Amino acid sequence: MAGMRYDVIVVGAGPAGAMAARDCAGAGLETVILEKEYHPRPKTCAGGVSAAAVNLLGAALPPEIVEARCSSFRGIYGSRVVEIDLEQDFMVLVSREIFDRWLISLAQSAGAELKQGERVTAVAAGEREVTVSTTKGVYTGLMVIGADGINSTVARIVRKPFQKKDLAFCVCADVARGEAEGGWREAIEIHYGLLPMGYSWIFPKRGHLSMGMGSWLANASGLKEAFSNFLQDKGIMEEQRSKGGFIPLGGIARPTVSDRVILAGDAAGYTDPFTGEGIRYAVASGRLAAATAASLIARGAPLTKLHLGVYERNCYQQFGSDLKAALFIARMFRYFPKALFNMYFSCREPFEQSLQILLGQTGYRQFYRWLLWHTPGMLRRCI
Repeated sequence: MAGMRYDVIVVGAGPAGAMAARDCAGAGLETVILEKEYHPRPKTCAGGVSAAAVNLLGAALPPEIVEARCSSFRGIYGSRVVEIDLEQDFMVLVSREIFDRWLISLAQSAGAELKQGERVTAVAAGEREVTVSTTKGVYTGLMVIGADGINSTVARIVRKPFQKKDLAFCVCADVARGEAEGGWREAIEIHYGLLPMGYSWIFPKRGHLSMGMGSWLANASGLKEAFSNFLQDKGIMEEQRSKGGFIPLGGIARPTVSDRVILAGDAAGYTDPFTGEGIRYAVASGRLAAATAASLIARGAPLTKLHLGVYERNCYQQFGSDLKAALFIARMFRYFPKALFNMYFSCREPFEQSLQILLGQTGYRQFYRWLLWHTPGMLRRCI
């Protein structure tokens, strides 16, 4: 296996890596995916895929993958409740184990090879090629797309490690529907104010509820205890086997390319800092990474940091400026949580606007302008 050569080496087989590999292979590039795990594998994730993310896939979701379709939202802040029913689904719920395996199958059908159980140990970019060493062998290629998550090995040659201030943390557990109190319908339920700069969720899946809580890492010292209290408040007295994971905060300026290397998905820090949504930006960045690779390789252009910079510009244009606006809004909620939540729950409109973002009908920049225009009126309702 030593010395196997490809056009593009994709590290990581999550949504970003699978989409990048599918599009690279579809463009006629010899493509291999290196994945440290064996799929299907467990994944700490609520499994919510926004309508905007589904529209980016370029393939129809098989019905058997979808565990629930959600067009209803319930937001709770103390004793205040906002309920919204839309005419279309703003989110589908999936098992990440099954969803990710399906994405990989799309890449394989397009011609990409999959190497599982191979942990990348080193990446070295040279003048003519890039070398990727794994626990099982050595691969060479024209370039690498690093989609290997928050603890990316590929990212070490591109950027500094994430700092505590750049991260969020979440815990989640799958709970049988019979264990939880309440008549659950197919609605996304979000609880605010239980933890600083965070929220709790209840996602109704097939046969169980996905329940979790997340917060910025700097505010997450009491998260596990708060999550335990949240479960008990819902009538779940038995200890649940919860899983935890880190999430990078998007909207922060970070380098995502170097010579012969592109970062995508969590490895690039592309997640929504307001909601924690990551799949949408993993798919988008993975596909943009593939488009950049295919274009430059086809033209015989140098795969230098300068030329790969078009990827960073395209990401910023497609979603990066929106993540920057989302980060600003999230920071406002961090510094003025009580005032802003009271304002939010004074009417339905802020939530309706937020759901339009999940539908892909608007973005955070437009939402920010909407907030500026309507804040005086909402504040008057709170007085």
